[in-house]
Amino acid sequence: MENLKRLLLYKERQYSNQLPTAPSIEDNMNAMPSALAEEVAAYLRHGLILIEFVSPVPDPYCHDDMVRNVVFSDGVYFWDGVILHWVEKYRVRMPEEFMGHFYASTAQPIPVNNLDVPRLLEAFKIADPIMST
Repeated sequence: MENLKRLLLYKERQYSNQLPTAPSIEDNMNAMPSALAEEVAAYLRHGLILIEFVSPVPDPYCHDDMVRNVVFSDGVYFWDGVILHWVEKYRVRMPEEFMGHFYASTAQPIPVNNLDVPRLLEAFKIADPIMST
């Protein structure tokens, strides 16, 4: 099975195994026009929910914002509620690789009924992190 990709984007969303030299959200806000950010957010919202927790989590960039604690997938990428929130609120820059995937996928909805949830949950554990550049 090909290793899937996990959108982490910025150092504010890093986990312990990521480099502290990753880009900051601060330098990547308002990178998308509003209309494009709305389209990308709609795509992200329509991903298959793999895991969802009852309690929200604080936005790692703005701790006053509480964000839905959820992990989505489209069968190629994984992202969480924080990434969706950042696209909606800050119109953050997304990796070019993901944007190419997004543009190629916009003509068809995410095939949530055809995705293998147990396989995706296993793949999530070892997914390659994708950071913005």
